[in-house]
Amino acid sequence: MKKLFMIFFVVITGVIYFTSCSRVEPNYEGVLMTNYGKNGKTDFQRVTGSQSTLWFGTSLYQVPMYAQSGNPTAIQVTAKDGGVFTVDPQFTYQAKRDSGVNIIFNYKYLGLSGQLDQNDLDNIESAVLNPLVLNAYREEARNYATDSLLTSINQFENTVETRLKADFSRKYFDITSLTSGLKPPASMSENIERMNNAKIETQTVKNQLATARMLQEKATIDAQTNAIKSRGYTKEVLAQQWIDAIRNSQNRIIITDGKTPVFFNGQ
Repeated sequence: MKKLFMIFFVVITGVIYFTSCSRVEPNYEGVLMTNYGKNGKTDFQRVTGSQSTLWFGTSLYQVPMYAQSGNPTAIQVTAKDGGVFTVDPQFTYQAKRDSGVNIIFNYKYLGLSGQLDQNDLDNIESAVLNPLVLNAYREEARNYATDSLLTSINQFENTVETRLKADFSRKYFDITSLTSGLKPPASMSENIERMNNAKIETQTVKNQLATARMLQEKATIDAQTNAIKSRGYTKEVLAQQWIDAIRNSQNRIIITDGKTPVFFNGQ
């Protein structure tokens, strides 16, 4: 009876042990927390493969190492002279390699689950990453006047991206792409549209004038040609006049090699 009980105990223990194991998935970084994390970061360690979470206070977290996308709510930013722009940023990011322990330890308060799912990542974005992005756009926009912000948009976006790369790195993430979705004030958009329309109209008028000049020149040439024809100047007549002109000319032209004309006095 005792032997049977021991066998039963071993089997049950084995089942519990194996069912309480979790495996770190590919392209994830595993972080094992023990003792409920009471001793700070020393209770968190990077792990791979299967891990047992049987003991009390033990949890396995998995941080995805592939790219994620962020899409903060659009906001308004103000240039230094009061112009108001709309920014609707989008960005992609991913966790820095070997930073899983820091991510879990620093953001566990957000209620992270074992294998960080979309809700966990949304919480990190909302609480940590999105504010970095929006504050960067707000603060950098104040360094530009309204006109220069629009004409120097590439410089503006590069400045924001450089700043965010450093900010994200301090939060254990890499930002891999960023777009501002910058839109100028409505009044400026209307002015830009009017200027573009004026440029198009100006170019259209120039093209029409050039076409009219070409048609006028063609009409003049046609009129001269018709006048010559009306006087009976056929090809034969013109050829005979050319021969007479050569015969009566003091200077003659002889084509020697088909390229170089030679002048000589015919007297």
